Amino acid sequence: MWGRIKSSCAEKLRRLASSEAGASAVEFALVGGPFFFVIGSLFETGLMLFTEYVLQNATQQAARAVRTGQASTTDGTLLVSAADFKATVCESVSLIIDCDGKVTVYVNNAATFASLETTMADPLTIGPGSGGSAYPVVFNPGGQLAATTVVATYDWDFVFPFMDFLGNINNGEARRVYGLAIFRNEPF
Repeated sequence: MWGRIKSSCAEKLRRLASSEAGASAVEFALVGGPFFFVIGSLFETGLMLFTEYVLQNATQQAARAVRTGQASTTDGTLLVSAADFKATVCESVSLIIDCDGKVTVYVNNAATFASLETTMADPLTIGPGSGGSAYPVVFNPGGQLAATTVVATYDWDFVFPFMDFLGNINNGEARRVYGLAIFRNEPF
């Protein structure tokens, strides 16, 4: 009796080992996870880079108001407030980015590009701090012929897991994308 049970089990195991039913499901289970991870990572990276491009374009367009003297007079007196200037940037990116508390705009000037380089903040430091502290508003467009920089930053929070290798703030949990314009104001 024991020998008959043993041969019956051996026969069933032989049939199971040679059967190809369900092989596609097992192969998909092994390959599907990494495949969808790569597709998701590509999609999020592409969307993040597109957002950075749109923010760069909005920064360039808003910087034109500073460069041409629409934001300040020849002696540097402000014609536009920092909030209005930020609203100009946000107007162009509002379809993609939620500007409320997420976008930080920095405008500063100096007499020369060499001195601007020493006073200009690193774009990774412009924006909310890791503890949630707000970055102080810097809006100083300067007068005519001033070397000026305009930076707009946005913190991209990753949706897809394991994207921290692209993160550059908050211990890799987010990436600060930014638009940057450096120019000399026109003689307005």
